[in-house]
Amino acid sequence: MNIMLPANYDLDLLPHLREHNVTEIYGKLPYDVVGGGRPSYMSTPMSRQTLTRYVAAIHRHGMAFNYLLNAACLGNQEWTRSFQRRLNKLLDWLSGIEVDTVTVVLPYLLQIVKKRYPHFKVRVGIYAQVDTVKRAQYWEELGADGLTLESFSINRDFEKLTRIREAVQCELILIANHFCQPNCPFQIQHQNGFSHASGTDRRFLIDYPLLQCNYRRLRDPTRLISSGWIRPQDVHHYEAMGYHTFKLIERNIPSEVLLKRAQAYAQRRFDGNLAELLFSWGFKRHPPRFSWLHFLRTFGPWHVRPTRYGLIKKFLQLQGIFFTFSREQLPIVIDSQAIPDDFLEHFKSDDCCDLNCAQCGYCTAVAERAVKMNPDFLAAVLPLYEEIESTLVSGDFWHLTASPTRRFGQTIPKLERRTQ
Repeated sequence: MNIMLPANYDLDLLPHLREHNVTEIYGKLPYDVVGGGRPSYMSTPMSRQTLTRYVAAIHRHGMAFNYLLNAACLGNQEWTRSFQRRLNKLLDWLSGIEVDTVTVVLPYLLQIVKKRYPHFKVRVGIYAQVDTVKRAQYWEELGADGLTLESFSINRDFEKLTRIREAVQCELILIANHFCQPNCPFQIQHQNGFSHASGTDRRFLIDYPLLQCNYRRLRDPTRLISSGWIRPQDVHHYEAMGYHTFKLIERNIPSEVLLKRAQAYAQRRFDGNLAELLFSWGFKRHPPRFSWLHFLRTFGPWHVRPTRYGLIKKFLQLQGIFFTFSREQLPIVIDSQAIPDDFLEHFKSDDCCDLNCAQCGYCTAVAERAVKMNPDFLAAVLPLYEEIESTLVSGDFWHLTASPTRRFGQTIPKLERRTQ
């Protein structure tokens, strides 16, 4: 088993990873000419010098570094001379600091890297939505060394996973601990929004798709089971098909949480609350070099009504998003031991994505046994989801008549004093 782990840039974590089968760490600068799969405000504030030292430390501990160039859309900038010059400079620099691998989503970027920088290993990211034999073969023919399959939708489609594995020779990677919904209608908006919020322009982004998905999960615990995550004790099913590389998420989470996730999958066993392996919020400690104010400062023009600032902060604070978590334990429990040992056998005989969940009822029955939600937490947080959605849809979230020259950054000092 090979585990790919996200970078939180904590040097003290690195010596503990190889013993848990971590062979590669992935990450990127907060922003660059290409952008990536997360907004800049979710990235660790970091200089090129810091990343250079981090890559060198990874190599000293016997692991590789994968730099993400995984934006799903470049806004047609890729056809400009300016973009081409800046891209060459970025790739020159990545080559100079001895980055091992780059991950791309766009075929044109893969071809550029293979032509101009053939020493790089190139992987294809999940935003490329590789979920069929033909797509996998297409990328392999272009020269991809590895493909991250569209794990959200096919992690439990065993027939399709088998066919893809038999059709290509390159490395295939599965994301093991996500909880996105299969065939999510927000997927294209989500990945394109993230891409545009992480390039050099760092465009303003409200994560509306995540608001929608989280709200639906909290209202329907079945969705926590029907997501395509892989339990550590179920990894052997995928290894038997020829899948040996597993990518873990999320970036910007505390080191002890990253270590727990790597350890669980390396040991192929976890008997606790699966939410601890899946969620990217609700931590007792801040991730390194990350803060609520960093989140605010990176936003572009807001023109948000001042009354909404308190709503946003309360909403995030209650869930431990950009804040330390005040509760003793996560308000959502997915009891791994309450999930049947033969949980995946159902999916081996049925194509889950083509079933009507209301008629099937399998995940609902498992959720009734395994999922517990704190009612006090739900009573507090669900109205906030509903209020934010209502103001975003109605337009009441913003000062729609505000001067176009007014910028959110100018209000930060007042906000900072008010929230201290």
